[in-house]
Amino acid sequence: MPYSQEIYHLAKDRLSERRQQALRTADYRREQLYKEIPTLREINNELMTIGASIAKCIVSNDNHTSIKELSERSLALQQEQKAILDDNHIDKNILEPIFTCKKCEDTGYVERDNRTEVCDCLIQLMAEIAGEQLSTNLPLQESTFDRFKLDYYSTEPDNNGKIPFNRMSNIYRYCVDYADTFSIHSKSLLMRGGTGLGKTHLSLAVANEVIKKGFSVIYVSAPEIFFKLEREHFNYRYSDQEDTFNSLVKCDLLILDDLGTEFISPFTTSCVYNLFNSRILAGKPTIINTNMQLNELIKAYSQRFVSRLIGACDRLDFIGEDIRTEK
Repeated sequence: MPYSQEIYHLAKDRLSERRQQALRTADYRREQLYKEIPTLREINNELMTIGASIAKCIVSNDNHTSIKELSERSLALQQEQKAILDDNHIDKNILEPIFTCKKCEDTGYVERDNRTEVCDCLIQLMAEIAGEQLSTNLPLQESTFDRFKLDYYSTEPDNNGKIPFNRMSNIYRYCVDYADTFSIHSKSLLMRGGTGLGKTHLSLAVANEVIKKGFSVIYVSAPEIFFKLEREHFNYRYSDQEDTFNSLVKCDLLILDDLGTEFISPFTTSCVYNLFNSRILAGKPTIINTNMQLNELIKAYSQRFVSRLIGACDRLDFIGEDIRTEK
């Protein structure tokens, strides 16, 4: 699915900056090396002169003898350059720019079968930028595992005979382990329970650690994201809608918070199912937070959706009193 022109140009600009930075860094390293070994600068200048002369000979249909002599001189200079670098224990790659993407050299395009194609790095960059735009207000600093306090959960049994402190200690350890071992093949999670029990905090703590590992994460609240998709759809902004949906499907981890607090309509219920199902088919994990009981989820979204949810997710049932009130 294509991205909008805005995201494409942002990605191209970022890629261009990467390439320019690689070239600037290579120029700096080369200049420092030439100061230490002036002979290398002389060799480089002569190689550039030879290259221009060969091009001139080709354009003017000059005799092949001149080209042969120039090529032999060029080869001799390259061998001399290599010998100087080897004698000084210098990697020859120091003279070349180090691009982030070796396939396209940070241009965003590669040649395959005599065709110019978009490089995977540009596609990935567009997905990252689209994800960044959706997660601009991600409150990660306050939501870490270190800042999650189990002291707020009671050590006394609740009405069902469950001890909140014990249950939440197990959920906490599960989430820490989930983040430590996260991969794009990790299971999805359904965090279910009343308001203020720490679902958002722990899901964002997972996001914190997953981002550190280099995975892409999008965190969205259900009311905001489905309102955005609905607005884009009914305002005929289908390209924007496709960008948004594409980003939600393609990120390594999607955190969908407060499911069930959005305005429930045929459009939103369809979006919820299609989004979750698309991520299952793509093999991507999702963390869903909701205050709703399973029977409420069935009533709001259908038995089919809840069946997919239960089959694909590890379920974490949060219990206790609203810790925000306790705080």
